[in-house]
Amino acid sequence: MAKDALDLLNFLKWDQDRSIHVFGVSLGGMISQELSLLIPSRIKSMTLISTRSGNAFDFPSLSILKMFSKVSMKAVTYEQGLDLMMDFLFPDAYLNQPTTEGRTRKDELRDFFKSWHNRPRRQSPAGALGQVCAAVGHHCSDSNLEKISQTLSPGKIAVVLGDRDEMIYAVRSLQLQDRLPGSELVVFKDGGHALSCQFSKDFNMLMERIMMEGNQAFAFKKEPKHI
Repeated sequence: MAKDALDLLNFLKWDQDRSIHVFGVSLGGMISQELSLLIPSRIKSMTLISTRSGNAFDFPSLSILKMFSKVSMKAVTYEQGLDLMMDFLFPDAYLNQPTTEGRTRKDELRDFFKSWHNRPRRQSPAGALGQVCAAVGHHCSDSNLEKISQTLSPGKIAVVLGDRDEMIYAVRSLQLQDRLPGSELVVFKDGGHALSCQFSKDFNMLMERIMMEGNQAFAFKKEPKHI
């Protein structure tokens, strides 16, 4: 999948030195690690969100596997599947917060996801299984993580996590950050897996700051003057 991302970047002609900011969430964060090993010289900043480096014994919990199975095999209705998914993406305390007219955040999120989720079609069972297998099979070694830190330098690297994440446990993200020398750790208190949705304003501000710092890291590289 990292090679697929590279093919897309090449097609878009985003191939300049130190020209891209990479943000990867969950499985996307795992793909980002592999992408940074392929094209470190193109990257200004890399932000790994709600993700991990993986190891041979890092399997999803049984409850997560059951959820993926029920949703992908259509053992539940579409609305029930959304509710199951939200229960893993967000903490209960957040979902149960009242909003307006007797509604909760879960009600509003359900409406939000209905507006775009599963379009143009619902994920197939094979697709869901492939997604789980890709996440389980991912492993970026400590030596490769150190290589990422070295080759992206002086670019910005950040690891972002929610301390209530039920999909990727916070300890796994902490281990990832610890093995990326020089990286910044950002923790969203009471945050679940879908941080960009739960903390949209703060998350967007964080993205802007990271991109700015990534740009500043290479600001000293100016175009040569022609006399």
